[in-house]
Amino acid sequence: GERALRGPMLISGDFFPTPAPFNPTPDIITGLYRHAFGYRLGTIVNLVALLWTAAIVERLMRDWIRSVWFRCAAILFVIATEQLLFQINNYMVDLLALPLLLEATVIALNLKRVHAMRSTIRLLLLLGAAVAFKLANLIYAVPISFVFLANLFTTASPNVRPTIRQLPQIALAATIAFVLPLVPFTIFIYRLTGNPVFPFYNGLFKSPYWPQGALFDPRWGPYGVIETIVWPVVMLFRPERLSEYHFYSGRLTLGFVLAISLILICYRHRRVWQLAFITFIGAILWSAGSGYIRYALYLELTSGLLMIWVILSVWKKLREQNSRAWFAVAWLPLFLLLPSPFALAHAYKWEWSARETIFQRDVRTDLDEASNLLRDRSLTAYIAPEDRKLVDDVGLWIETTYKTSAIEALLKPQTPILGVRVPEYFVNAAGRNKFAEAVAAQSDKRMFTLTTREGLDNARNELANRGLSSGTAHSVSIYYFARSLKFDLLLFEVSRRERQTSADSAAEKGIALPDDAFSARLSVANPPQTMRVGQKYELRVLLTNASALTWPGQQRTWQFQLTVGNRWSRKSGEKVNDVDGRVALFQDLRPGETVELPLTVTAPNQPGIYILQLDAIQESVAWFGDRGSPVLNLTVRVE
Repeated sequence: GERALRGPMLISGDFFPTPAPFNPTPDIITGLYRHAFGYRLGTIVNLVALLWTAAIVERLMRDWIRSVWFRCAAILFVIATEQLLFQINNYMVDLLALPLLLEATVIALNLKRVHAMRSTIRLLLLLGAAVAFKLANLIYAVPISFVFLANLFTTASPNVRPTIRQLPQIALAATIAFVLPLVPFTIFIYRLTGNPVFPFYNGLFKSPYWPQGALFDPRWGPYGVIETIVWPVVMLFRPERLSEYHFYSGRLTLGFVLAISLILICYRHRRVWQLAFITFIGAILWSAGSGYIRYALYLELTSGLLMIWVILSVWKKLREQNSRAWFAVAWLPLFLLLPSPFALAHAYKWEWSARETIFQRDVRTDLDEASNLLRDRSLTAYIAPEDRKLVDDVGLWIETTYKTSAIEALLKPQTPILGVRVPEYFVNAAGRNKFAEAVAAQSDKRMFTLTTREGLDNARNELANRGLSSGTAHSVSIYYFARSLKFDLLLFEVSRRERQTSADSAAEKGIALPDDAFSARLSVANPPQTMRVGQKYELRVLLTNASALTWPGQQRTWQFQLTVGNRWSRKSGEKVNDVDGRVALFQDLRPGETVELPLTVTAPNQPGIYILQLDAIQESVAWFGDRGSPVLNLTVRVE
């Protein structure tokens, strides 16, 4: 967001300083508010977005509730979910797209007296902007668009319904309207990486800067097809798989069950039926996409609307008919209202950043914080002069630690940042070469990194992986827009590690090898043709150092030790185990030298034809094959 206020998010000299360079459009909006009103008041943009959302909800319920006061109470109920309220006081962008999606929903549901071309352009422009704000919103654009098309060709009045001749024009206009908000960043990221939605769907686009597979976070969401279909219900019993906060009041679960019920029995109320359809299809697509609850805010809104309609319908029936049968369902409104008190109670105590809310703070603390209002625009203004001098020396940032790129960009927005801690960028040779070129192109600049004391060792290892080394660390105190919130960080200069390739100099021990040292050649002097089930067999493995760096021999601990290991897989490619045997390299190995190592392997427990895969390893760092080194594969028959 800080970068995008001044130009492109990634500037000349950068090397992927963030784990995933997402579209910065919503961050520009939050950045504008932060610069205008300061760090504390800048989050008012989230409140504005929520109030706008509430205004659209009010329009949707005008036909349901005539009383303004009751309508306002219903609006409060609809937005009273913990996930919506968690977002107000931070710089996350999830709330910003809600009014766009909801306004598109209004257009899709009501087409009787609207011009076809105009409504189509408005709808697709809103959906395109919502997807530009967050790519995950594409899952909601699908059912909303489907409902829009259904209404356009079935329920719209004859003067609204498009003719056959108008369809090509409308389709072209709709396509332009949808892609217009997406085009700037899509072109930018495609030219940079070769993938217009980088790093997603890289198995299709095959960018050389990311592995070619599905981007999947195993912490969240369902496993398997069956669980994906029922995830909106199952997740009620697995809140630990919904988000970092293991709390869930149940709004979406109830909304999903209601949506299924209304689709089956409520076909006479077309708008409600279509809202239930959007909720149901959106929930299934959301489950298949991630199952992460923060991406389901729109579904929590539509679920709330369905609940209000059901509550009103039950209440109306109870008033119209004095029957014992209706009193049997009188419990339903109370049951549907039940999650909201729990959501409000949790939002009273927490917000997404895990900071305490105003309700947990004393008045003196709040008054002290209030002195920062409208003054907290610059992070450097909160740094001591001696620490500011250290930061002034930075000509190039090396990002080694989680989230430090945000502080680095706030301190010096126009200073290039080279990211080294995300391993996916270094899987392919193209990424490693691009990084090496970025370092070489800025050899005249002094390089520094910021890290925590706890992350110091890991930061040094990440630097070593990239052929860099760390100097003397200096303590710096970053007061994060407040004297009450201080990050004690370490700032140290980074230099290019000198290669040690002479015959009389041993390689450095106790750190990770640089990327260009992961190059080996393997062969076996006595490869087995057949083995018995469970048989142990000693291979004479010939390991050759094919890099230009001397490999270290025995380490002080197992971490960073160079070894040769083996894995088994079936001929079809199915993996049998992650690792079978290991043998360590106990002597330094210079470039071009070969050593013979005895590796004991154990045959699988079932007969068949297997692939015996051998590879070099630096323990706790990487298999050589993962860094581009050739792997030795032997075919073995197990009897």
